[in-house]
Amino acid sequence: MIRWIQNRPWQSSIFLAAFVFCLFGGIDSISIGFTSILVSLCNALAVLLARFYAWLSILLVVTGAVLAAALEVRPGLSGAIALSALMAIAAFGNVWQRIISLPVAVFSGAGLLWVSIYKSENLRVFGIEANGDIGRMNFFLFGLLIIVSTGVLTWLAGRLLITRATHVGTNFDRAISERVQAKQALEIAEQNERFEIARDISELVIQRVSASISLAEGAIYATKTDPEIAPRILEQVAESARSGHKELRRLFDMLNNKHEIQAAPPRVDDLESLVIAFRQSGYNINLRHDGVRFEIDEGAELAIYRIVFDALENTRKHAPVGTDVTVDFTWTEDGLQVLVKDNGVELQNRGLSLEELAYTIEQDRRALTETIVGAGVTAMSERARLYGGTVEASRVPGVGFTVSAIFPDLKTSAKA
Repeated sequence: MIRWIQNRPWQSSIFLAAFVFCLFGGIDSISIGFTSILVSLCNALAVLLARFYAWLSILLVVTGAVLAAALEVRPGLSGAIALSALMAIAAFGNVWQRIISLPVAVFSGAGLLWVSIYKSENLRVFGIEANGDIGRMNFFLFGLLIIVSTGVLTWLAGRLLITRATHVGTNFDRAISERVQAKQALEIAEQNERFEIARDISELVIQRVSASISLAEGAIYATKTDPEIAPRILEQVAESARSGHKELRRLFDMLNNKHEIQAAPPRVDDLESLVIAFRQSGYNINLRHDGVRFEIDEGAELAIYRIVFDALENTRKHAPVGTDVTVDFTWTEDGLQVLVKDNGVELQNRGLSLEELAYTIEQDRRALTETIVGAGVTAMSERARLYGGTVEASRVPGVGFTVSAIFPDLKTSAKA
């Protein structure tokens, strides 16, 4: 669910808010009355805005509790809607939003419980009546315990879900990781076997070379006393050299053929493994494909893989851990656009004052006119030009870095 919300933020937020409003709000409107709709709507808006406007979402949760107390709406399932907003804030909010959301939600629920016990007769509808101050206090403390425990569990559930999606990965991610590990274990075992064979052949080559050296040294002294034996010695040296050359050829062919078989060039599908590695390093990275994908040759897939790899390595070098990174593949009828974006600058600037940010119009102007140069960008551009593509790298002021690779006619130029 968390990965789905990450990939489709507004669509998923609208769907989730509408679902909890219709389900829990509908039940409350039937069992409590029409006035409960306002409270449910307020909490549903908190769910809708939790992904991008967490502070406003927290304020809406408080507003929902105040409305319930002012309208004397008895406790209902609208609290579950508020808990959904708390879970979303715990998953996607920054550090301060996460820290503040839990006590605010607990205090809001506690305040509504206090009003229901001491200021209204809402609980009598459920057949609950606290006699005397001690009875009310005991009931309040019991209810507060439930509110605190439910809020904490909901908050922890949000953190657990985002941690699993970002750092641990889904079952699909783990399946890919296990497949890659199994493949690497097999390749290591085969490499060890090749090293054993290479060692044996190398010993033979050393013996042949040693024999050739011995024959050549003997020929030096022998020709001084009897020049007629020189042709026979040279034939022996040549035969020993040919034997050593044959063993070297066998060694070369064995290593070269194995290398070609086992070390196939990476393809676009191998980016899934790269994404997992970045998630394990602490980066919130998502890989998405839009459009109908078509087949391209190995050279084009290698070029695209290297472009994405270099862009992600640039993010690793310059952006802090926790940066959100998106890799978007947009497939058209004949072409492809690859867009790699990060919010490393935004993450670094969080918590700074406006004076510390010192954001000026000049930064906007430079971002629009500046040409990013460097060895990495040059290499990506050269790879893209092999298949009629272009690469543009740009800074987004206050946000991060963007790399765009466009291949207008990739289907023809890289036909599989």
